[in-house]
Amino acid sequence: MIKSNISFCTGLFFVFLVLFSCNRKASTFEITGKLDNISGNYFFMSHEAGDSLIIDTIPVSSKGEFSFSGAVDTLTEMSLYFNQNTKVTYLLVNKGWHVDLKGDVLYPDLINIKGGDVNDDLTDFKNKNKGLLKSRADIVAAGNDSLAVKDYVVELKNINFELSNIAANYVKANPDKIASVMLINTFFKDESSIPRLDENLGLLKGKAADFPLTANLKRFRDKVKMSAIGTMAPIFSTEDTKGKKINLSDYRGKYVSLSFISTTCKICMAGKKDVIDVYNKLKSKKYNIEFITVVKDIEEAPVDSMASSVKWPVLPVKGGWSANLFDTYYIREIPYNILISPTGIILERDYPVLVLPGKMEESLQN
Repeated sequence: MIKSNISFCTGLFFVFLVLFSCNRKASTFEITGKLDNISGNYFFMSHEAGDSLIIDTIPVSSKGEFSFSGAVDTLTEMSLYFNQNTKVTYLLVNKGWHVDLKGDVLYPDLINIKGGDVNDDLTDFKNKNKGLLKSRADIVAAGNDSLAVKDYVVELKNINFELSNIAANYVKANPDKIASVMLINTFFKDESSIPRLDENLGLLKGKAADFPLTANLKRFRDKVKMSAIGTMAPIFSTEDTKGKKINLSDYRGKYVSLSFISTTCKICMAGKKDVIDVYNKLKSKKYNIEFITVVKDIEEAPVDSMASSVKWPVLPVKGGWSANLFDTYYIREIPYNILISPTGIILERDYPVLVLPGKMEESLQN
């Protein structure tokens, strides 16, 4: 009788082990890969879990090979940071998924990520638009050292616009795919004008409409609308480089060209002469306009070079992209210009400063 009970308990124990093992395996995911041009012997991978940001360090072999396993409760986005965080890509994992990466970290947008329907859909999108994505990466890399700044900016905008149109067509054709949500997040979240984001979010159906990122994008849209074209420009009061308090409300009755730059931005520095020339031209013609420049990254480099030879207020701000004024006006790229009317209404976002004389001429004719 005792022997029988022992056998029965042993059997239950093994059944428990099998069930536990199966359940654990069902909730885990695995990521493997072989990537070229990884510098160092590790990279970082992060994802959000509730209110926490979890960061894992992933070892990499001398051949660029790596593997990692973990557990998730639901479909989760993972961000991968390579080469001292200068190259970034993302993938998605879910219970039971085996995701495999192959490619070159110098072209993170072109890395083939297979495993799981969303990753497969996104990789298919990348492969179909490989030429444009590679051209964009090459332009960005060349632009960091390019003297032809204007040509670089125009060409980059043209490629991004073409890619955004392709992404919009994908969303229309696949409104129920999570990949559509990811493409909306990639191509429309940083737009200064919200209509295209609104339009694409409105197309989503089924699991795509219910995906948590969709709710985040809607919150983003609502916040951006607070400083969108046609709204009252958010008021601010802060000190300039000379210690003078600058209040936006004091500029009522005048147009304001509000610019956002960085102390570490080579394009911003290269374009400084154009901004000064436009300012002097407008002032010589006595146009009713004032300039204000907001400068971030003052913790990394002094603001002096940006403020020298400038006759208008320069506002240094701390916190990088999270600086209050950058967040309030939802600035996600630099240089960035916002035109405010004499009544405090935002008239235009993201225009090149060289077009300002023409815009002021138009304002006198209307």
